[in-house]
Amino acid sequence: MTYAMFLSLGLTVLLMILSLIFKIAGKLRLTLPLVYFLLIATVLNPWAATHEKLALGILFGLIALSVVSWLFALKNYLSDRSYYKALEEDMSWQIQRARERGIPFDSVYFDSQGNMRYNDTGEIVE
Repeated sequence: MTYAMFLSLGLTVLLMILSLIFKIAGKLRLTLPLVYFLLIATVLNPWAATHEKLALGILFGLIALSVVSWLFALKNYLSDRSYYKALEEDMSWQIQRARERGIPFDSVYFDSQGNMRYNDTGEIVE
């Protein structure tokens, strides 16, 4: 009875740790290299032992692809950040200009492109 309990507890802890590892790998975009590593460490172990250089080459190639995806994500993040910063500066300039002209803020809104428009007509505030 106690052996079954310890076996069940051990299996539950192992599955929780494996689940946590897969969640972290998913966030870091390393799921495919992790699955490949688990396969060559268990099911494909005889093949990986006979073709060690090829197995490690494939693993390092998958990790390199993950690093390339990180670089593209970083590039997109920096591009989006500069776009939103420019949009924020443009909107603050439009707000300052509306204040100078005495336009009440309850009569205008910003559309999805960042243009200030009048509520009643929908025309762009010039």
